[in-house]
Amino acid sequence: MTELTPTKDWIEMRENIQKAIGSLEICWKCQRVSECQKYVLGNMVIVWLCRGCLTELERPRPDRPADHRHIPRRKAPAADLH
Repeated sequence: MTELTPTKDWIEMRENIQKAIGSLEICWKCQRVSECQKYVLGNMVIVWLCRGCLTELERPRPDRPADHRHIPRRKAPAADLH
């Protein structure tokens, strides 16, 4: 015969479920419902991010290779009009 779970165990399980549900948020970046953490964006805005998005934002970006298309053009010398 199986044992009946005591009432205090049911109450504890219910409280744990409520905590888990209460910790769910919508991730600011991927818009999925998950356990999120606060992240300060741009030193001003607090957003909630899931672990995956948080890791992605905190990962240092490798330096981008130089893009030769965006080299500033030199101005042509102005012609003297005398």
